[in-house]
Amino acid sequence: MRADEPKRALCRPHILCSGIAVLDQIFRVAAFPERDAKIRALDFVAVVGGGAANAAIAIARLGGAARFTGPLGDGNGNDPIGDRIVAGLQAEGVSCSCVRVNGRVSPVSAILVDSHGGRTITHYRDEALHDACIADPDRLIADVDGVLADDHYPEFTAPICAAARRRGLPVVLDVEKRTTATDPLFLAATHRIFSRSGLTATTGCDDPAAGLRRLDTNDSAFLAVTDGAGPVHWRTSDTSGETPTFAVDAVDTLAAGDIFHGAFALALIETGDSVRALRFAAAAAALKCTRFGGGAATPTRSEVEQFMLVNA
Repeated sequence: MRADEPKRALCRPHILCSGIAVLDQIFRVAAFPERDAKIRALDFVAVVGGGAANAAIAIARLGGAARFTGPLGDGNGNDPIGDRIVAGLQAEGVSCSCVRVNGRVSPVSAILVDSHGGRTITHYRDEALHDACIADPDRLIADVDGVLADDHYPEFTAPICAAARRRGLPVVLDVEKRTTATDPLFLAATHRIFSRSGLTATTGCDDPAAGLRRLDTNDSAFLAVTDGAGPVHWRTSDTSGETPTFAVDAVDTLAAGDIFHGAFALALIETGDSVRALRFAAAAAALKCTRFGGGAATPTRSEVEQFMLVNA
């Protein structure tokens, strides 16, 4: 057994994913329509989506034990969207600790994916879901090895991440929106991975490496930024670098970033090596992009390992 792989050899890492879950209705089209046009879709799927939910599915398919928590609509039979989301997560082996909000509906998206893998998304989210909260965050994270969070419900997620930090657990944050160095959710994360747009919105700098240098965090958190097909730039308190991605013919980029975050969190907990985890995450995201279906196209562990072997 390798010294840097004790977690994987002895047990499946248990990771709690906190944030948003959506019912994604995905249409594959030859090209995006013009205004007032009617077009025929080439393919269609309705699947679980959303940052934290997709990451949880990725963790489960890649060999980890995943749990999802986040606000959903009414759980008394009045929200079929939420019921489908929970059923979809459970079918993937993801356990659910969702907070169902009475009288509300769960998030839903309509998504067009064109022949180049690009996507256009229309999303509906009931704003009342932002008022949901977990009654006992410490109890929720008592039996997990790490936490992954997105930034869609910060008031819901920040106390969970803070509880994880009190236990000394790794907390991976998917930063899509503008944030600040004093934001409670941002501060609770040990590993902060930005999308390029999220980093630009936060720093005002469109260059990924320069944007990371502008972040004055004054702590030991690991920082990284994804940039589509471009390299992943990363930075610690005393070093920096970039991790190349894998060149593929993209069919569908939807959920690739979410899968990246889930794969990163799993590999981080297994190996304790943040930079090595970036490479594994890049492979999982790249392989997903070769398949239509959003998060439902997440690869398995054996597929990712074979992909990395062939593309070493």
